[in-house]
Amino acid sequence: VIWFYRSYTKPTSERDPVTWSIFLKRVCPAALTASLDIALSNWSFMYITVSMYTMCKSSVIIFILVSAIIFKLEKPKLLSIVVVLLIAIGLFLFTYQSTSFNLFGFILVMTASAISGLRWVLSQILLQRDSLGLSNTLEFVYHVEPVMAISILPLALGMEGSEMVLSTEFIMADQHQSLWVLFVVIAGAFLALMLTFSEYLLLSNTSSITISICGIVKEIAILVLASTVGGDKLSPINVVGLVVCLSGISLHVYMKYKNSQFGPEIEDVKGVPKNP
Repeated sequence: VIWFYRSYTKPTSERDPVTWSIFLKRVCPAALTASLDIALSNWSFMYITVSMYTMCKSSVIIFILVSAIIFKLEKPKLLSIVVVLLIAIGLFLFTYQSTSFNLFGFILVMTASAISGLRWVLSQILLQRDSLGLSNTLEFVYHVEPVMAISILPLALGMEGSEMVLSTEFIMADQHQSLWVLFVVIAGAFLALMLTFSEYLLLSNTSSITISICGIVKEIAILVLASTVGGDKLSPINVVGLVVCLSGISLHVYMKYKNSQFGPEIEDVKGVPKNP
């Protein structure tokens, strides 16, 4: 889809060239961390519950802050640390309940959280450094997605390949069912592409911490709907966690508002070396 769009809207002569050096040193690490984040996160669902996953995944904002400080995208400000701790602790309390603990699943999701922190910081560097030639979100997705697909393919084939090929649902399916499965797959892939594009578009104009907080808002919305529509019960600890989490998000929004009074919203990446 992106190849078709860029072929007819932007001639080759007008595109910023992406050298092999930039591709191997910058694009591939960002794509590999993204594919590992997705693969390990989905794999962990085989061993832990959604509540346990959400509790563990809430730590990703801490890994993002640490990675951003290491790569000099964020300065170690006290308020930033307070925001991260408020959101992480609040989300943990909001999803707290008695869940079955599985060590292997816990290791998978925590590894995914650590890799996710690195993923968003590396992607922010690519999107906000004009000299790398990938500041355009479409160009970024066009170069990153193929590497993600190729790197995640061996894991998918190794874990699910034989089961999928030998499944009677695929072998014995009639034409109507086959078309329906194909439609669901294509529709899901298109929605995933749009979600990925929107995430990177937001990242190109804000920061990795901001996109993580937006993801947390989504998680809160899902859990609130599960409580009001699905009938899930919220304990007093869950309500306290919701208040703490919203306090952290509100503080972050206030900080962004104050910063916008003195300059653009986009995060400065001048601490990143200009040469790839």
